[in-house]
Amino acid sequence: MLPTGARDTQLRESNNQKVHPQPMEEAMNQNPEAVEALISKVFTNISSLKSAYIQLQAAHTPYDPEKIQAADKLVISELKNLSELKHFYRENNPSPVCASPQDSRLAAEIQEQQILLKTYGVMVKKFQSEIPNKDSEILQLQQHIEEAKQKQAKLERNLKLRGMSTKESEGSTDENGFPPVDLTPDLFTSVVEAAYKAIHDFSKPLINHDEGSWVGP
Repeated sequence: MLPTGARDTQLRESNNQKVHPQPMEEAMNQNPEAVEALISKVFTNISSLKSAYIQLQAAHTPYDPEKIQAADKLVISELKNLSELKHFYRENNPSPVCASPQDSRLAAEIQEQQILLKTYGVMVKKFQSEIPNKDSEILQLQQHIEEAKQKQAKLERNLKLRGMSTKESEGSTDENGFPPVDLTPDLFTSVVEAAYKAIHDFSKPLINHDEGSWVGP
């Protein structure tokens, strides 16, 4: 049995060696690698959520109910993962880590890159699905171009034929021996003025003659 003085000394030493619990903030400040690992997980989940949302958008064009339902479940799952990380941080109850913080951070980065590749794959599939529509639009535009070229060629032929007929008509005359004249507004105006002058010249002496007969001897 230990003497009273020795027993008191042993109790004081054991009390001095007792480990007191530390707050989560202090633990994380003392272990920044754990904080980096947690942040990497958060960004990884955000990338996963982004990928799931892109899949949900892609499922609407073209509309596919099964893909929409699957993508919707994936979005909900990623939101739950983010919620779990939030509760983990609030409750100060870190989950056990099998690997070192460095390995955990590298694994999170690898997973994030894989998610990005998956996201790009979804975008590529979406663009590939739009290629047939673009090809059909290109074919339609090519058809419009061909139709426009045909119309242009037809108009050019008609214009050439009209020009040839005009040249041929320049050296020809009608049955009265007069050369053909183009019907224009100026020509119509000049004809009306000439007719008015002819009628006036004819009617003036006739009126004077009638006035003389009215007076009489």
